[in-house]
Parts: sequence; structure tokens; C-alpha cells
Amino acid sequence: MDRLLPLELHHHIFALVDDLDIPDLRETCRTFANVGLDYLLPQLEITFTRKSFDNLAQVGKHPTFGPRVKSLVYHIDALEPYRNKDEWLQAISDSLYLRDSWKSRMPAQNAPEREWRLYHRNHTKACSPEWRYTQKQLVTGYAAYKRLWAEQQDLRQKDFGIVDIKTMLAQLPNLKRITLSSYQEAFTGTHIFDETYKPTLVEAFGDAHYHNHCGVPQLLTLVHGLRSTTAKTTLESLDIGLISWKLLQESDENFELMREIVRPLKVLRTAFVTSQLYDWEGPDGGENEPVLEGDTECQALLDEGRHLALLQSMPNLRVLALAFHSKELSHFDLVSTFRDSYWPHLREVRLHSYHSTDEDLLVFLKRHVQTLKVFDVADYRLLRGLWIDVFRDLRTTLHLEQFRCGRWLSNHTSPNDCWDFCGDPDGPISLRDLVEKFVLGDEDTTAEGVLKMKNA
Repeated sequence: MDRLLPLELHHHIFALVDDLDIPDLRETCRTFANVGLDYLLPQLEITFTRKSFDNLAQVGKHPTFGPRVKSLVYHIDALEPYRNKDEWLQAISDSLYLRDSWKSRMPAQNAPEREWRLYHRNHTKACSPEWRYTQKQLVTGYAAYKRLWAEQQDLRQKDFGIVDIKTMLAQLPNLKRITLSSYQEAFTGTHIFDETYKPTLVEAFGDAHYHNHCGVPQLLTLVHGLRSTTAKTTLESLDIGLISWKLLQESDENFELMREIVRPLKVLRTAFVTSQLYDWEGPDGGENEPVLEGDTECQALLDEGRHLALLQSMPNLRVLALAFHSKELSHFDLVSTFRDSYWPHLREVRLHSYHSTDEDLLVFLKRHVQTLKVFDVADYRLLRGLWIDVFRDLRTTLHLEQFRCGRWLSNHTSPNDCWDFCGDPDGPISLRDLVEKFVLGDEDTTAEGVLKMKNA
């Protein structure tokens, strides 16, 4: 049967098959055995641990699997440093999950004192490690924490494993996609991540306690590793996830290396972390005041334009998602971020946490009118103009196939021009759905209808 099917159909079949079933399908005939090699291990995942690096090195050395790896996912999460077991026990007692779950059980402010005493007693008991875990789990968890912390500390002291990374990437000549992800994105949760960190009974985060936190050192190791293998590897997709704004402070040498690596990219996705992400809640359970020094420093670097040479060095870019992750919404200037940048093949763009006039936003989008098909906007503030007029202009001048709006669209000069997409829909169609249908040219959706739902 396999001889009667064209090779393209063989590949189409494997593309539809579940990864777990591919080994069985390969055993059905010789042709499927050969074609299936391309789908047996197309993506590798590693965590920031010595064990994970060593496992990847073994795959890379394999003459069959190494050349067929096309995608690498690097989970950069790191364990927090605790000086002793008591600090570690306190950490596993104070999980975000527990705090959120007990908030819902909190009595009303005017509840009797007895009810409040009962609540505090049960809360203290539930947060006790001895109540949540057995003694064996605590002993095993702390031993696993110390072992993993030692592995990660060893990698840090060796320039975040630069020698290992270079060796690994040299053994993956057909690598096309790299994803750098962290726990903060709620992006992981994969089997490899759980398997690595669950035994420690604590949550993992980016390297927040280091000067270059949230992925900068790990990204630079990948950049240097790819630089040493550029004769073999042409990267097409780079999804950096959340990364510190301090990447913009890197040396000219590192910037030049990054320019070399990103030049052939077709897909670039990232979000700069600026204001402090950690300690969202104060001792009283309320949110801390935003720490926005990073926002100010990041915007100053954007104003200098040092990043523009990097952005403008990717002529083949088709997907661009450049967002900011801050406690303060809409903090970053669209014009200073992109200036007159233009990508002749740009098909999809995502803009989160920017501000500009309506005119500047439309100028940027219309610059790509011939190719742009997908626009995603959220947490955006207009300094002048109205959002309904922007929606009208998007509807009439662009040829979008998808339009997504999220969280908040606000207006600096007109407080009534605030579009809240955070709440749950009240009816069969939400405001978000209606706005998206209007922008995409739905004949039954009018601007008046959109405004009527917004003001309802």
C-alpha cells in the first residue's frame, strides 16, 4: 500500500498522528519507518539543570535523532535561594495557590470575632508544611531542592552552561525554532517541567535574585551557541517569552551577535519585563505599590533607539510580537519603539502595553497594509483620538483576517473612551466579540451597535 501513496501524503499522515502513536505507525512498513524518523523527535525540551543538559547532549550525539530536531524549548526557571531548611519550609507554606484559595474563605468584615479566630486558626493549620505533607515528603523534597539548587548554581558559575549549549547546538544542524520560556508566563506546566521541579515542593521562577534576571543570561548563551554554528543553522523562529528589559543594556558586542542570529528570522515573539513582577502582595494581603523604576529606565533606552538596529535587521519577518509586561498598563511609547521600521513581509503584529496618538498607531499599521492580516492589541492608551474611529479606520483601510483586542483600551484625554475587555460576557456575544466582528467587516455589525453595547 505504501508504494501507491505519494511521499507528500505520507508526511501529511504523520503530521496528523499523535506523537505517542508514531513509533507504532513506523512499524507498519518500510516507507513509514523512514518517513516517521522526521516526526519521532522533532522537538526537544530542556530545563535549567545539569541532568537536562546531559540528556540533550546524548540526543544530539545520536546520528539519527540529532539531525532531525527542528525545535528546542528551553525552560529557564530557577529555584529561589534559601539559607536553611527553615526558610525553605516557610517558602512551601506560603504558596500563591494557598493564599488565593484562602482569600475566598475569608469572613465578612463585620463577622463575629469568634468566626475570625476560627478562620485564622484553620488558615495557620492549612499552611503548615506538616499538615500538607508527610515527613517523608518533606525530607525528600528538601533533598531534591538542595540537589537542584546545586546543579543550577554550578551552571551559573560556568556562564550559565555556555560550553554545554555550544556543544548541543552544534549537534542540531537543522534547528529552526527556539522557545525560551519561564514559569512567570504560565507557559510551561509540561511534563518535563513538572518532573524536574515537583519533587522540591516549591515554586520555580526566573532568576529574579540575579542582576540579569528573567532569561537574559540564558538567551545570551543561546546566541553565542548559535553564533558558533551559523554555517549549519538558520533560525526561523525565536519565541523569547518574558525577558528582562536589561537585555537592552547589553554590550555592543552582544548586540552585534544578536543581529547576526536574528537576521534570517520569520517569527519573533517577546515581552520585556520592566516593573517588578514579584511580591505582588504585601504583608497585609493587599497589593504593593507598583515598582516602576524599570519602566522609566527601559523607556529611556527605547528613546535612545539603541534597539532599532536589532529590530530593523530582520527583513524576512512575518510575525512580530513585541510587548511589555509591567504593573502599569500602557507605559511605553509606540513611536520611540518602532520609529519608521518596516518589514515587507509582515503578516501578524501584536502590540501590548503601548501608548500613542490614533494617527501614529494607524501610520504604523498602514505602513504594512499590503501584507498585514493579523492584529492583536491590548492595554493600549490613545493620547489623542477615539477608539471607535480607530476601529472604523481598521475596518476600511486594512484587509485583516483576524483582529484580537484584550484587557483594556483606554484614552488619555477622554475617560469615557475606555474599553474594558476583562470581564465575563453578559450575553451570547461579548463586547470583545462585537468589536472584532466590526473591525473584520461583518455586514450586520455597525459602529452604533458597538457603542450601544459598550455604553450599556
